[in-house]
Amino acid sequence: MFGWSRILRSLVLAAAILAAWGPAALASSSAEEFIQTRQAQVTSLLRQAPAGQRDKQIATILDGMIGYDELAKRALASHWEERSEAQRKEFTDILRRLVQRSYEKNLKNILEYKVQYLGDEAGTDGVVVHTKATSEAKPQEEPITIDYQLMQAGSGWKVVDIVTEGSSLVNNYKNQFHRIIQKDGYETLVKRMKDKLAKGQTA
Repeated sequence: MFGWSRILRSLVLAAAILAAWGPAALASSSAEEFIQTRQAQVTSLLRQAPAGQRDKQIATILDGMIGYDELAKRALASHWEERSEAQRKEFTDILRRLVQRSYEKNLKNILEYKVQYLGDEAGTDGVVVHTKATSEAKPQEEPITIDYQLMQAGSGWKVVDIVTEGSSLVNNYKNQFHRIIQKDGYETLVKRMKDKLAKGQTA
């Protein structure tokens, strides 16, 4: 099977940072305000007792925060154009569900990071927000740098890539998906993803 652990851990850690940011992270840019609003919502929910309804609410926040359509398109790269509209919709939905399941499974770990906000800068197609996360549970570990790439979506923003220690979530997906499609075909990739959903797996 392909290596989901590292890929999905990036997203889980990203969500942890959103949950850990405090008022000092609030800035004037609309992209930062977007992130600040979501982190406040996630933090509030995480402090509630675990429950199915809580997890559904968190998933809803993630749906509003992450640009799954753009993420799926970038992850399939050239193979995206070869897919029908129905295939694109199916692939995006499967990817969304796998990402959300991984996040929910790791909720217990995502409040252990103390985050330093390092500012943002304009990118080629949006804004990059820079952060550095330190584990409070294991302070001896080296801090982890995480960059968020955001694009404007209507009147708001969407996170379209997360770069952890220089490793891009999108590029990790793209490389793995391409290898599987080249070797075994697109249908095999989708089958593997569906099998993970059916078995309750995330990685």
